[in-house]
Amino acid sequence: MFLQFLSNLRVTPECTRLTSFVMQQKVIIDKEDLGTFLHLRTEGDRLHTLIQESDISWSLVNDILRGNKDKVHQPRVYTLLQNARIIQHVLRSSIIPKAGDRVNITPLLSLVTHLIMSNNPFDEAQLILDYIHSLSNIRHPQTKRKKNIALGHLVCYILEKKYNLIYPEPPTEEPIFFTNASFRSLVHDPTVEGEDSEGEKEAPPEPAPIPNQNTFQDMIQRFDTMETNFGQRFDKIDLHMKTQEDRHNIDMAWICGQTDYINQNVAMINSYFTAFNPQPPPDQDPGA
Repeated sequence: MFLQFLSNLRVTPECTRLTSFVMQQKVIIDKEDLGTFLHLRTEGDRLHTLIQESDISWSLVNDILRGNKDKVHQPRVYTLLQNARIIQHVLRSSIIPKAGDRVNITPLLSLVTHLIMSNNPFDEAQLILDYIHSLSNIRHPQTKRKKNIALGHLVCYILEKKYNLIYPEPPTEEPIFFTNASFRSLVHDPTVEGEDSEGEKEAPPEPAPIPNQNTFQDMIQRFDTMETNFGQRFDKIDLHMKTQEDRHNIDMAWICGQTDYINQNVAMINSYFTAFNPQPPPDQDPGA
């Protein structure tokens, strides 16, 4: 359904309304629909414009996100504080897809995380509209990375609630769980379901343990440690590449200096022979 929506997409110049045709029906999604069905804020700064046109105080952003006051944007994820790392992961998995990866994040995602942590309101619905509009932009494959065809679940949810549109699905079958009985049914084993080959009843599976708060904190700690080690490895690679580049520049400068020294010596020897080389005597006639 989302592919049909994108193939017939029309966007207003202000990028506040999306118009398309889905299942032979005209549909409209505007900013008010995002606020009504997804409970997103529809007022405030438009961040895609703010990130491009205004000078952002990255020292203030880094102070809240990382605890330092560097004046440039820092893309490394492992340098974020714990709360900032969780917020950016939720944003990257929901309304700002492909805004970075497990190693780096974009300036837009850093700005949104900063605004959330500092309790500053912004236009949340416009983020989704701007991203869907960017899917229709044609880019050269060698200069820009392609956009992920994301946010389709949000669009389909709004179409279902607003227009009662549900894409027809093929008839589904009851899923077969991976147990001994399910494998016997797949290979058509005549053994009675629920019993093994010796006639003993299969023991019921033990219920999965309910995760507690300590397990959740351990998972967060392991995730933070993994990202920190991953980021440190990339920093070591960058430092090694920078060291190799500096060494290469020093070697090339030394080679250029030696080449100039050799050229100077050759020029001096050439000038010496040119200045002091006597002219050969004229040919003498032996019969004279």
